[in-house]
Amino acid sequence: MCVSCAWAKPAKPHPMEFCENGAKATAWEITSRRADRGFFAAHTLHELEEWSDHDLEEQGRLTHPMRWNSANDKYEPVSWSDAFEEIGRELRALAPQQVDFYTSGRASLETAYMYQLFARIFGSNNLPDSSNMCHESSSVALPESIGSSVGTAMLSDFQNCDCIFYLAQNVNTSSPRMLHDLQDAVDRGVKIVTFNPLREPGLEHFINPQMPSQMLTGHSTLISSEYYQVRNGGDIGALFGVCKALIEADDALKASGISKVAGSDAVPKDPSNAATVAFAASPGDKVRTSSFST
Repeated sequence: MCVSCAWAKPAKPHPMEFCENGAKATAWEITSRRADRGFFAAHTLHELEEWSDHDLEEQGRLTHPMRWNSANDKYEPVSWSDAFEEIGRELRALAPQQVDFYTSGRASLETAYMYQLFARIFGSNNLPDSSNMCHESSSVALPESIGSSVGTAMLSDFQNCDCIFYLAQNVNTSSPRMLHDLQDAVDRGVKIVTFNPLREPGLEHFINPQMPSQMLTGHSTLISSEYYQVRNGGDIGALFGVCKALIEADDALKASGISKVAGSDAVPKDPSNAATVAFAASPGDKVRTSSFST
């Protein structure tokens, strides 16, 4: 499983089921480079704060528990026994409900299991990780809106849908392997409508590095059928516009005695524009479109 992002591993994975970010993350995990005591003896914390993330990562893995010394502004190694003793002393001075056992969302399953076991033995179930920063708000808002604290889409949905609305997620950075599923959807005729303040290259064109024909010819797949570069927060206005158009369509069809919009043979379809909401007041009427601005 790739350690770079949370995109699911498909039932039938590609021969190389990772992206460039995944390769980098894996290389950093298994690097033989070490940031030993000599490295920290040569650099103050103030100096290291000026380094780029890339340069810091290039120094490798820690070799000892480290404690910052305010007198010389340097990290200094301590023994494991001293580190465990100090951690234990701090924990014993606190009630379990006062402690958060925070960890990285990139921790391995085995490490995460042992860590949560330690927290529960201590008497705490406060186990946030870095993904909480991304999902805490959605875990509150989603149950109130759709009744589920997580997204309801599955990988199989990409294989069966006819249209994808893609809002404000930068696939190149956040989940590059998703581009395979978007490309497969496009190849079978799915329309992808994107709302994003950024012009994300991966949502415009994608050259699949696992397809020799594309790599040799430079031929790319057009991902987004429609790309709306709204202002920050403009996706909310765009969705309100879509809802407004659908309500108008529903009202018009109900007035003509037709009970539904979706799937009705009375609704003319415009295959050239998946973002257009088209409807008719009655069978045979001229197609009307509802537009919106953000």
